[in-house]
This record gives sequence, C-alpha cells and structure tokens, in this order.
Amino acid sequence: MPTPNRPEPPLTSVDAEARIRANFARMLRAKRVAVLGASARNQFSAPVIANFDKFGFTGHVQLVNPKGEPIGDRPVLRSIADLEGPVDAAFVCVPQSTVIDTVAEAAVAGVTGFVVVSSGFAEAGAEGRALQDRLAAVAREHQVALLGPNGLGFINYVDRVPMCVLGRPVRTGGLGIASVSGSVGGYLTKVAMLQGVGVSHMILTGNEAGITIADVVDFLVDDPDTTSIAVFLEAIYDPRRFAAAAERALKARKPIVVLKAGASEATARLAAAHTGALLGDDRVFDAVAAELGLSRVYSYEDLIATAALLGQVGPVAKPGVAALTVSGGSGEILSDLAGAAGVSFPPFSPDVQAALEATVSAFGQTHNPLDLTGAALADPLLWERCLTAIAADETIGLTLCLWDPPIGPTEGWIKASLESIARGYAAYPATPPLVALVAEPMTDYGHDALRDAGIPGAIAGLKPAVTALAQLAPWSRRVLEGRQVSLFADIGDDIDRPRHDRALLDRLGDLGAPVVPGTIVSDADAAVRAAEGFNYPVALKLVALDLQHKTEVGGVRLNLADADAVRDAFAALCAIDHEGIEGIAVSPMRRLDAELLVAISHDPSWGPVLTLGLGGIWVEVMDDVRLLPLPADARRIEAALRSLRGAPLLTGARGRSPVDLATASQAIERIAAAALALGPDLSLLEINPLGISSEGAEALDALALWKN
Repeated sequence: MPTPNRPEPPLTSVDAEARIRANFARMLRAKRVAVLGASARNQFSAPVIANFDKFGFTGHVQLVNPKGEPIGDRPVLRSIADLEGPVDAAFVCVPQSTVIDTVAEAAVAGVTGFVVVSSGFAEAGAEGRALQDRLAAVAREHQVALLGPNGLGFINYVDRVPMCVLGRPVRTGGLGIASVSGSVGGYLTKVAMLQGVGVSHMILTGNEAGITIADVVDFLVDDPDTTSIAVFLEAIYDPRRFAAAAERALKARKPIVVLKAGASEATARLAAAHTGALLGDDRVFDAVAAELGLSRVYSYEDLIATAALLGQVGPVAKPGVAALTVSGGSGEILSDLAGAAGVSFPPFSPDVQAALEATVSAFGQTHNPLDLTGAALADPLLWERCLTAIAADETIGLTLCLWDPPIGPTEGWIKASLESIARGYAAYPATPPLVALVAEPMTDYGHDALRDAGIPGAIAGLKPAVTALAQLAPWSRRVLEGRQVSLFADIGDDIDRPRHDRALLDRLGDLGAPVVPGTIVSDADAAVRAAEGFNYPVALKLVALDLQHKTEVGGVRLNLADADAVRDAFAALCAIDHEGIEGIAVSPMRRLDAELLVAISHDPSWGPVLTLGLGGIWVEVMDDVRLLPLPADARRIEAALRSLRGAPLLTGARGRSPVDLATASQAIERIAAAALALGPDLSLLEINPLGISSEGAEALDALALWKN
C-alpha cells in the first residue's frame, strides 16, 4: 500500500502495458458490461443487447443512451456518469465524432475495457488516421484495453460473454479464433460448426488502435480453454510482440494457423481500404512463419481443419501417415491429393503388413491407404483391429479414418463403427478427428455420437484433411527440435560506405567473409604483374562509382590466359566512356562447380533477411529462392539450400559432381554476419555469384544498395 498523503510513483511503460493486458484479459472474461449508445433500432447495438439473452450472460448489464428509453425490459441510463462502476467491458456504438470523448469519459467513470464498433478511422484516410491516433493515445493515457475501432467485438464462448455484433452460437471447444475482419470471424465460426469443431473465443480486432492481433494471440497462448489458434490477419503491427507470443506457443505446443491476406498488389489495395493496413513482402512472411512454427493456409475450411487437427493430435515424431477407408476409390483420391501436397503415405512394415493380411478380407488390399471394403460394415471390429496393428509401425505417426459421422437416428448403426475406431486409437498418443468424405453440416446427433465415442469432430472433406496433414509434419518438427526463434538480428553501427564493388568485396573480406582476391591497377603493366601473381587465367573488371551492372557497358573481360590478352582487355576497358572510373580490378578466375545467389536485405517489420538461390540467370528463370530470417547458422542455411527445387543440380544429379554444401553454408553464414556489420544504412547486399569450387566458396561479385 502507498504511504498515506504521498503520491504513488508514475507507472513505467512496462507497468502500463502490463495493466492494459490485464484489463484486456478482464474484458474477455467480463462480469460487468455496458453498451454506450444503446438503441433497439441501431444495427450494431441491438444485436449485442440481444446476445446477452441468447448466450445466457449472467453478469451485470448497463445500457446508456441520452434519451433514456427502456429497451425491452432493460432500463437505460441517460449518462455515462450514472454507470455503477467498475465496468469490465463497454461496447461503444456512437458516431465517430464522439467516440474519443465517450471513451475518455467512460474510462474516468471506471470502464477498463472497450469495444469500439464505430468506423471512419484509419480505413478512411489521413483524417481518420489522425483521429485513430488520438483515440489510441486516450486509451494509453487511461491504461484501458481498446478493441477496434471498426471492429465487431468478441465472444467468449466458454464463459458466455458475447460483446459482439455477431451472434452465432457454436459448440464450446478448444479453438481460439483471432481475426482482423469481423465478417471473416463470422465465416470461420460457421465453418467450425460445419466441421463439428468447438470454439473457445472469437476475438475481432478491427483497426487495432489498441489491442492487436499479437495481443490476442498472446492471450490465447495462456488461455487454458484454448488448445489451438486460428488467425486471419492482413498485417502485423507489432512484430516483436507477435514473435514473442508465437515462440511461447511453440514451447507450449499450441499450434497457430494463419490465413494471411497479401499475396498480390490487388489484395494490398483492398486491405488498405479495409483497415488501413500496409502489407509487407509475402515471401518474407512465409519465411518468418516457418521460423515461428506458424502453419499458413489459404482458405477458411483449411484454417479450421488444420487448427483442429494440430490442436487435437499435437506434434508427432514420425512423419508417415496411414488411412483406413471402406471406399477404395476414396483412398486413391486421398493418395493423389497427398502426393501433390508432399504428404507421405509410406508402405506398411513387413510385420504390420502380415498382421493386416491376416485381418482384412481377401477382397481388400493391404497397401496404404488401407481399404477395409464393405467387410467393415458387417464387422465394425475391423476398424479397431487394423488401427491397433498399424500402431506398431515405426514409420507411421498418425492414422486417419475416412468415415462420415451419422446425421440422425436412421444411421445409428454407425455408432458401432465409431466405438470400434475409438478403441483402436487407444494404442496412439492422441485421437484425431474423422475425415468425412462429404462436406455437410455436423448435426447435433452426429456431434453427440462422436462425443460419446470419444472422437473429436470430423474434418469436412478430403482436401482440407490433406492440407492439415501437410502442415502437421513441419509444425511437429519445429516444436520437437526445441530450437529458440532466430529473428531480428543485431545490426552493426558502421556508417562508412565502400566507394565501389571492389572496395565492397575488400570490406567484406576484412569482416570475415570469403571473397575472391583482387587488386585495382591503373596501367597495363600493373595489370600484367597482378595477373602473373594470381596465375592465369584472370578476369578484368571496370571499377567505377555508381556502376551497378558492369556487363551492360562491356565492363568485364573473363578467362584472360596471357599477358597479351590482359593488355588488350585493359585497353578496351579504358576506352569505355563512363564517369567516375577509378581503375581496373584484376582477380583470378575460378573453375566453378556451382554458382549461388546470396542476398541480405532489410525488411521493415522483421529485420534482416537472407535470400538464397542458384546463381547467374537461374534465379530469375526458375524463380527458385529460399528466405531465412537472420540470424541463421550454417545448419539452417544448408537445409534451405537442399530445399531448393534446383537442389539436385547441387547434390550430384545426372552425373554431376556434388557440391560441398557444408562449406558453402559456412561461407554464407560469414557473409551474412559481414553484411550485418556493414551497418544500419545497408538496404541490400547481393552476392551473385557465390562461386563454389574445389578451393572453397568465394564471393565473386558484390552489389550494395544503401538507404537514402
């Protein structure tokens, strides 16, 4: 307790952030709520008021409107000053022009959390952005949680707190939904209903003036009622906080599945109109997602199915998948879809194969996926016996059953199969959902039948099931490797800029990067002496200020094998008309086994990023690159190189000699470290090519682009 008559010390920014987060958690579990601007005729406030009864909210509700007209049997206060505080959550439904004053007045009156549905803020342009900044400042000043503006609110399905314009009741379960878009959040709950997936929370962030997607994810990671997190987002406004929340989710083995807009310029324009979001480089986000263990999908159905499967199954140590079906044709379709998605359905081990042959009807085939045929209809115990047999296979980490849940009492006979399936899964670490062959709404009868058997829902359709399976293996690897997240590499404070590309190579060499040796000369005799020192053949290159692409002006001569060739090349380069020529660089030629592109760029959200690809023209022709957030060690760099589509060209395809990728990866790690040391003004360092030969890996050419 503070000493009487002595003012409390001011809160630090950390204290203030902690209080806002605590108020956000309090808002989501609110017991005392208010609607400011309440009206039975308003399209936003009326549904919220109706939801209190629809969801069975048992807390204290206060409605405020200057007219004071009762709404149904609920009284309406005329003034915010009449509120009986404290209030955990207030739904603000007033004109844009009065939102800021309303929030400020209510915060003074004891409201600690706000949902602002009003629009006309950042999504409306510069004026709206200025208003939103003022609103955010008011929320920070009073240390209150602010969800919105331009957002539809939230529903806590577990505690039945429906502070939301939307009102679709769903089954309660472990899926937490976070969405920047209110309508998308509503669609996702609809898909969850279709697939029989229970939801813990739906939280809609709107313009994120206060509470961001990162804050929501952070809350859901700690929420004991949430086992997996489904996220729709456009941009991430506080990347470091988001990354910290995602890393905590990795450690907690709680999957985060993301549906992110922003793969095209058209999408970026739509997002700017929607919430004022500016979308970053989509490939960079993919690389960051892989590092954070996020699973990225591209449809509502895939988002719900993937989050449900990963949350229900957890990480699996063995990547192989098996499937049981009574329809051979469905098994074939599943196998085709899985092959295209990179999902492995390996053959059963000999012992398991023998056990299955002794179990399955002579009409069935004991390959994977396994066709039980119609024999399983007559003998439902086949499901249990086959699941138990497959559990002994050392390559299989997950077995799915393709079987539709019953839709009503006329299909009650299916319950025997469900019970057999559930018993079979006793031999596995976790029970996965069924895979329903037909995407139809989950009925209450079907849901109850699955619940009674102990089966957690059913993925609606083969395609969403395969998408979920494709995400299970990489997420499991990322969780089980236990490696800390590597993002936001430290950048040196050097502000000196090398004058030209040879000076850049020399600086990189001084910083520990492997670079081809070279010397700058100003006359032909010096060029010959340098060439003899390097041993022929050599290369001559024009050195000039602001000359990024020497080949375009004829500024490169290669494979010069004797003194006469060097003198001729030197004369030809000196004849080029270009401002700022500082000399001619002489360097040895290398007999290369391969060429790589190595680039280090700076993403405004995620910091330094490493780009890798085949060198020369291949990178543009094949569009085959891999990105890694920095810092990245040689092991991760080598894994990225091996994942290139063109990797067979590096590993010995069609009689080629394999490249020493371990040595190349160590060289790239040193180049990346040198690039970071070049300081904060570096926008891009491109090494093209990084030459790989029997003598090791060297940067043969370098290009730097600088800020300003």
